[in-house]
Order: sequence, then C-alpha cells, then structure tokens
Amino acid sequence: MAVLKVLQKDELGKLLEELKREFQIVAPVIRKYGKKERVEYHQVEDFSEIHLNRQPDTPPKKYFLPQNERLGEEKSGEPVVEPGDRKTLIFGVRSCDLKAIDILKPVFLDDDFTDTFFQKRLENTVMFGLGCSERQDNCFCDSLGINPLEDENVPVYMYDDGEKIWFHVTDSELEKFFTDFPDGDPEELEKMKKVWQEEFEKSAIEIGVPIPFPELVAFNAPFWKEVAANCLGCGICTYYCPTCFCFGFFWEKREEEIDKWRTWDSCMFPLFTKHGSGHNPRETQEQRTRQRIMHKFSYHPNNFDGVPACSACGRCISHCPVNIDLRVILKTAEKYLKDEEGVKSSG
Repeated sequence: MAVLKVLQKDELGKLLEELKREFQIVAPVIRKYGKKERVEYHQVEDFSEIHLNRQPDTPPKKYFLPQNERLGEEKSGEPVVEPGDRKTLIFGVRSCDLKAIDILKPVFLDDDFTDTFFQKRLENTVMFGLGCSERQDNCFCDSLGINPLEDENVPVYMYDDGEKIWFHVTDSELEKFFTDFPDGDPEELEKMKKVWQEEFEKSAIEIGVPIPFPELVAFNAPFWKEVAANCLGCGICTYYCPTCFCFGFFWEKREEEIDKWRTWDSCMFPLFTKHGSGHNPRETQEQRTRQRIMHKFSYHPNNFDGVPACSACGRCISHCPVNIDLRVILKTAEKYLKDEEGVKSSG
C-alpha cells in the first residue's frame, strides 16, 4: 500500500541521515571545474550540497556502467573482481534517467548472457525518482512517451514544490524511514501535478517519425550528409548520453599480472570500427552519425520490443559544441520518410 509523506526542506537532512544507516547516498551536487559549474551525481556526506533545482549535466549511468571498470586479472585461477555489496541510494533521479536505466537492462541482462557486474550494481542500488516541475533544457521526454511526473518502477517518487518535498512511497520496506513525517494531501499533490503537466503541454513538440525507422529506407536516405556536416566527431553526445553503452577492453600490465579493464567507447570515433588490417567500414563522419541515430531509432527498437535507445533527456543537444539538435534530426527524418518515400508518419 502506497503512502504519501511531505517534508519541509529543512527536514530533508533528518531523513537522509536515517537512510544513510543502510545506504551510501548519491545525489546531484554542484561541482566546479575552473570557472565552470556542473551539476553531477556524487556520493554526498553533507546533505546541504544536494541540488535538485535542475537536471544534472551527467546521468547516473556511471553507477551501473562505470566509465572505467577493472574486470579482474588475466591469470589462471584468479577470481573475477566484482562490485562490492554496499547498497547505494541514488536520490533525485528524473524520469528520463530512470527510463534510461530501463533501456540498459535488457542489453546487459539478456537471457543468453548476463553481465554480472551490471547485474550486481543494479541489485544493490535503489533510486528515488524526482518529478520535473518544468521542462529542462532541450528535454523532449514527453514526445517519446515518457512521463516527466511519474515512474511506477521506482519505490519512491518525489516532488519538489520549492518549499516542501513530497514522497510517494510504494515499497513497504522503505516506509519505516518516513514514519516520523506527516502525511501529504493527495488532492493537493494532484492539483500541483496538473499545473506542471499543463505547462509541459504548452511547450511540447510532436515527434511523428516512425519508430523503428524503416531500416533500408532510412539507411539510404540522402539527409545524413547534411545532418553530419557540422559534426566534429568529438563523442560528447555519447559520453553525456544516459543510454549509450558502447565499450572497449584494454589490458594493463601490473608487475607479474595483467589487469583487464572495460572503458566507455563511442561509435562517433574514427577508430571505433577500424580493423587491424587498416580498413574502416565507417570512414566518414556521415557514416558514423548515421550509425548512432540508426542504432537508437532503428536497430535497438527492432531488437528490443520497439523501445528506442533514447530517453530524450536533451543532454546531447545542450552539450554539443556545434549545436547539433537531435530533435531537428528526427524532424528531418520524419519529413523525408513521410514526404519522399511515402512512409506514413506515426503522428
């Protein structure tokens, strides 16, 4: 049975201190890099540092798929070094990032092969969702059917109204942390959510491109050259993306042993597909850009029940140094597939 609790902002530390008894707490905090500030997920000890006012610049993906991960030793008889058993609570995860983790699950938890590193981190992690009171920079999650105000797959979903934080708790095992706090009024919460939803609808954009893209038609479309014309191949879009999961392996010699590592990679890099022979099947940035978009909106949904490998968080748009806009790419594809090839728009 679900419970609804409401806390004043100055009571948040009390709740988190109780949660800290069982979890290491990870939350969005402000980090300075020279003159720049970014909001990122980090483990926190000082709960006053938590920053829930805007979407974090980076997603929480690194807590499930670290950017650099030691897999073990290449030595006979040595066990693989898997993640520890410490439980983690990731606090204030927005719907787009919750959806992103759901997108990664069938990739790493496939029936034929289960990535035990990803699996163990997932099992040892609890996420508290956070509704968006307003559209975040370049976000279009609602255009892909993601609800920015709800997610039924997390045990606790939060709403920050500026003065108070509402907690919708659906996990009976977590209710014990909220017993000392007052109940919230469901009608008041629903009225607030309705206002937020109406504001979202005012700024919504319609994405009517068919998903999955019809593979052969889209692959041979002429617009890829124009789409990729400004691309630098820097890979920023993939490193900020909550759903990109390409990786490579490397081995590092340590005394008499060799450590095996897994590290993030990007299909936008020229070396990603370069063969030992020197041949590269994706020589141009046009080919690499096409691969990235086709994977997200054609290959992945064709393999995973129609679900695109995109949660529409908008980070690739916000951080692209040459202002490439994924929404424009999707509208370009929609127009071509509808007008030039006669593929009926899903809208």
